[in-house]
Amino acid sequence: MTLQLSTEEKQIIKKALKNKKVAPYHRKLQALLLHSERLSFNKISKIVAYVPQTIKNTVDTYKEKGIEGILTENRGGRHRCYMTKEEEENFLKEALEKALKGEYITIQSFYEVYQEKIGRTTTKEGFYALIKRHGWRKVEPRPQHPKKADANVIYASKNKILIHESKKAFQTSPSL
Repeated sequence: MTLQLSTEEKQIIKKALKNKKVAPYHRKLQALLLHSERLSFNKISKIVAYVPQTIKNTVDTYKEKGIEGILTENRGGRHRCYMTKEEEENFLKEALEKALKGEYITIQSFYEVYQEKIGRTTTKEGFYALIKRHGWRKVEPRPQHPKKADANVIYASKNKILIHESKKAFQTSPSL
């Protein structure tokens, strides 16, 4: 079953072939024109360097959607996501509201809430990718080191340093 194009459709395809903006689709457009001239898929595949099945898919797409179906890119997208972008944004807004109210949010607790929300276990790498995708990052470091000395020990060590420095200042340098 060959594709029958009217003269107007052929002119539109030829005009599109001259347009540099649709250069990535020139081979598909050429395949359409050659198929309308009653060439087989195998002969067209040798001319335009496509697999015959790709040419058949191109012809079927043209029959269903017209030239717009050929000239639009339909690859890519978020096919392996647990939430839509809007759901992710709402989830992060909820966490932000909790943080603004004064709740201390850790990554671990946030990660657990995320897993409960989607209803399955995930990797932390995927969760960190979600956070990074929305521009979140660690802004505030922890308030103090867990092994930080208390104020008395710090004061005593500073006094030792001052005493040692004053002793060095009074020592005379050896004469040469």
